[in-house]
Amino acid sequence: MKTAVCCLALTISTSLPLPSAAAKDLKELSVLYIGSERSAQFIPFLKVHVARVEAKSRQDFQTDQAASFDVVLLDWPQTGRPEDFPPKASPLGKREAWTKPTVLLGSAGLNLAVVWKLKGGTGCTCMDPLAYDLRLHEIFERPFKIERKMVSVPTPVDFQAEIKSKEIEVLPLVDDYKQQWRAGWCSYSYDFARNPDLEFFCGGVNHKTPTAAGLWRQGNLLHFGFEQSPTEMNESGQHLLLNAIVYISRFSEDRPIAVTPSVFAGKVARSRTSFSRALRNPEYQLDWIKQDISPELWSKLVPLGREKMAEWVDHDGQFLHPGASTQLELDEDLVALGVPFDKPEFFERTLHDLRAGGAEAERAKHLLQRYVPMGPKAADPEEWSNWWRANKPYAFASDSSDYCWYIDPLAKKRGTPTTNLRGPRRADVPAKGD
Repeated sequence: MKTAVCCLALTISTSLPLPSAAAKDLKELSVLYIGSERSAQFIPFLKVHVARVEAKSRQDFQTDQAASFDVVLLDWPQTGRPEDFPPKASPLGKREAWTKPTVLLGSAGLNLAVVWKLKGGTGCTCMDPLAYDLRLHEIFERPFKIERKMVSVPTPVDFQAEIKSKEIEVLPLVDDYKQQWRAGWCSYSYDFARNPDLEFFCGGVNHKTPTAAGLWRQGNLLHFGFEQSPTEMNESGQHLLLNAIVYISRFSEDRPIAVTPSVFAGKVARSRTSFSRALRNPEYQLDWIKQDISPELWSKLVPLGREKMAEWVDHDGQFLHPGASTQLELDEDLVALGVPFDKPEFFERTLHDLRAGGAEAERAKHLLQRYVPMGPKAADPEEWSNWWRANKPYAFASDSSDYCWYIDPLAKKRGTPTTNLRGPRRADVPAKGD
């Protein structure tokens, strides 16, 4: 199963459209709204600002209907009906075939992440229309400058373990921000920095963690997790939505890379860093951690006590990997290698051992098959050395339930190391004026 999951990332970059000659202004864009519930709120608002806007229902939409549009807005709310969640199919079709720059409105980010195994499949439907932790980024500057008219609110109870100040500064996206609003979807962003196709723009006040993302990008998908429609938002909220449409319109080449199953679609493996975080959170019960650890390993760890267990994770947790049941266990092959799978040194050691022959070569072969399923199928040392030499600048690893290496297709296509191809640099063309 893991091989199929990780190899999907290699197919996403095929048949890419040629980049536009220049970025378009907002008034030049054509926008397709896909939804059923709120077209009366979105269409009149967008008509004032863009060159062309049309609406299609999710049920009737055919993917070829998006061909003539610059940007798609997907509105796919949670219904609250158990039979509708987790969703089994996407109105946008197959992940690998979808090339259109797209804004995911509210819970559309969750629903699509579940079906397409995107980032954004873990988080909380608990976000208020209060933007928090706004980064310095062009999405807040153009085409509308978002005036940071911040207000102070009491630090949410769920933020207080990480934020000790009594108040935080937030940007209201509605006028009456103290009333009860429909909750938006925020995504846990602990590992975002590792993935080259991800950008974090801001979070939002929520009932989980101050680091959760409310507005962010993955490839050609921009997650606008705030739930409010344009008719409910104030000028800041409306302008932020329009800026999001303009920004994502420049990303037709980039694609989501990692394939990460959602916890809402079935049991997934815990990341190693989340294991450490949970142990250091006194409110996180040990029984909740126990279910994500193999019984054999748990029986060895639990006598240590919580503090010593966290220290063990800091040292030996780097050698954990998911077993057949997705529970974490020690990878004894990695322990013998002495290097975590997600470090470049992993390749140096395994390629050395492939040449050594015998038991070391057999162990290296299994490790490469386990963590680099898109690599050469044979265990030939020269073939592997040539593959790593060609792909090293474009490679990155992930342990967000996937535990494998990926190749950044856009970085490889452009001949730019993936560490240097981040954020706006991944756009097809620069914004006007750059």
